[in-house]
Amino acid sequence: MKDVMIMEKTLIQLIKEAASKLRDSKLKRLGGKEFGDVLEGIRQGLELDTIGEAIMFVALFDRNCANAECGINDIADYFGCSQLEIMEYVPSLCSLQEKRIVIQTNAMEFRIAHKSFVVNNYVVSSIVENRKLELEKIPVVGKELDRYDLCKYVDSKINDPEVSTEALFQHVESMEHHCAEMGFVINVKSSVSDITARTLFYEACYDHIKSEGNSNSHIKRTLQDMYDTFGIRLSEQKALIDGTHVLVKTGLVEVVESDEYLALTEEGMRMFFEDDYTVFTNGEKIMDRYSFVNRVAEYVMEKHDTDNALAMMRLENKIISLEGRNPDMTNIAIIRKMIFDADVRSLFYMICDSCVEGRCLGVARALDSLYPVKERNQNMRLLKDNQHQLQRLGLVEIVKEHSIFGESTKFKLTDKGKELYFEEDAQFYIEDIDTNGLILAKDIKEKRLFFSEKEREQLALIGETLEERNYKSLIERLETKGLSKGIAILLYGAPGTGKTESVMQWARTTGRDIMHVDISASKSMWYGESEKKVKDIFNRYKKLCERSSVKPILLFNEADGIFSKRKNIGNGGSVDQTENTIQNIILEEMENLEGILIATTNMVTNLDKAFERRFLFKIRFDKPTVEAKRSIWLDKLPMLEMPVADYLASRYDFSGGEIDNIVRKATMMEVIEGNTPSVESIKRICNEERLNDKNARVGFNV
Repeated sequence: MKDVMIMEKTLIQLIKEAASKLRDSKLKRLGGKEFGDVLEGIRQGLELDTIGEAIMFVALFDRNCANAECGINDIADYFGCSQLEIMEYVPSLCSLQEKRIVIQTNAMEFRIAHKSFVVNNYVVSSIVENRKLELEKIPVVGKELDRYDLCKYVDSKINDPEVSTEALFQHVESMEHHCAEMGFVINVKSSVSDITARTLFYEACYDHIKSEGNSNSHIKRTLQDMYDTFGIRLSEQKALIDGTHVLVKTGLVEVVESDEYLALTEEGMRMFFEDDYTVFTNGEKIMDRYSFVNRVAEYVMEKHDTDNALAMMRLENKIISLEGRNPDMTNIAIIRKMIFDADVRSLFYMICDSCVEGRCLGVARALDSLYPVKERNQNMRLLKDNQHQLQRLGLVEIVKEHSIFGESTKFKLTDKGKELYFEEDAQFYIEDIDTNGLILAKDIKEKRLFFSEKEREQLALIGETLEERNYKSLIERLETKGLSKGIAILLYGAPGTGKTESVMQWARTTGRDIMHVDISASKSMWYGESEKKVKDIFNRYKKLCERSSVKPILLFNEADGIFSKRKNIGNGGSVDQTENTIQNIILEEMENLEGILIATTNMVTNLDKAFERRFLFKIRFDKPTVEAKRSIWLDKLPMLEMPVADYLASRYDFSGGEIDNIVRKATMMEVIEGNTPSVESIKRICNEERLNDKNARVGFNV
């Protein structure tokens, strides 16, 4: 009967009855059946899990009717017992809070003894108006704590003079525990295990977003607010400045402004702001290839202390962060895979920036801006030996520039480097190659050449070497052995013996274009211009190599004019000095050659020994034998009978070139007279070929 009566009572009646017995009860006499039925009615009416929750709710509701917030101390006073006894009911109190039946009024307080609670207004209204309480409709009052609230809370505790160092870190740990599911807290804890370092990071984050004054944290003042002990402040400051502090090592913060302030790095900002990053960084995440390298150049210019290894580390962290927040730049992703070291990538970006500005970056200036002295010298040696990573990857080359102020050494992007960074825009930066003197393999006509057996063997070896498959195998083998990858060939002998034509036929059969060098054009009346022209020859050839599927041939025809013995400038003038400078340039280029250079000369005795040593193959072309000359006569003039060909071959000591001349003259006569030249006419032309021949006559008879 009593159970029926209890069920007929409203919630407000049950709460009123329970409150009359609970107030000042010291939490005793709770086991009686009649009172137990009242509490059970409240539990069921509110859909609570335990009687303990019902007891806590009655106390809070009663206090709430008196328009008072309620903390652990207030609840203890309500029951007339100690706070320790109330601690047994803390889980029930937390459960009420999770159900949103009660609300914590001081959300930023995480010490249980200091928390204050009130009953949700929706719950109060439902009970007073005797409406069914629907838990799923209880509104969320206020907002969930976010990373900004967390950092603000940490800042409030750091700046509270009543909070000791130990209490500060306890506050922060309690806050982290409360926000354990927050992505920001999870990321920070996974990167930084030390609570003291995390506390400093949270403070740096808050200082970054607060509106007043400098957005960076003043190191001394912050450490003074955090630590009671002077020695700890000093050691923390030292660790920050020398880069050994965990926040600096993980790249989340950096020391700036003469080591007085602590600032978030790009990585630190990205961790803090998460999806809000672009909002608080003015959209810096979206960059193009031009603003990217310009920003890198600005970072380098901001690094004033170049001899400080820590400054270099900070710069690298900035570059890595800049790369990381621009994931849509496909070229950056490729560059990071090709070049592991951030400092080398920084140098490459600087060179790209100078390319955008239409200039070449000075080697000394770039290395001075980037590196401390030791690393600077190491990089200089690598560049000098052509072993720097950017050189080995074929992205950058070293060039010499001449001006009225003298010669300077500069970085220059190769075509490969331009294509890698500028991608579809590379066409605007790749220079057109001067095709003057360029002979295309497809335009070379086939021509039969006749040599002695020994010459044929030597020339066949060169021809096979220049076949693309054999050439690649040879280069790979030379590279494996650490030897020079350039192939230099010297062809020497009397004029007209087939030196130049042999090169032409090699080029035709192997598909290699020829860059033909006019020796006379490499000399200039203006001092300094000759050196520049010779350097330009090799620069043109390098570009041609970069843009060709097979390596072209660099041909110096009649090279004795420039490969001759060097002069003794002790007694000579500026001309001798200029010629020696030209030869030194060529010797250096041959040493670093990555291609095929062929030189022909008629006067091998005038060749400088330094050049001779740099030729891998040296082939002598002799005057053709009687058998070879007979074959040439028959090939050029098929109408000749064998006895006539034998006579011409044995009677006249002509080179292949001279026989060509005679054949051309005979062809002219055939065109003019309309008849095939007679043997006597051919003999007459032969007699007239040599100016110093005793049978030669002025002019020729027809």
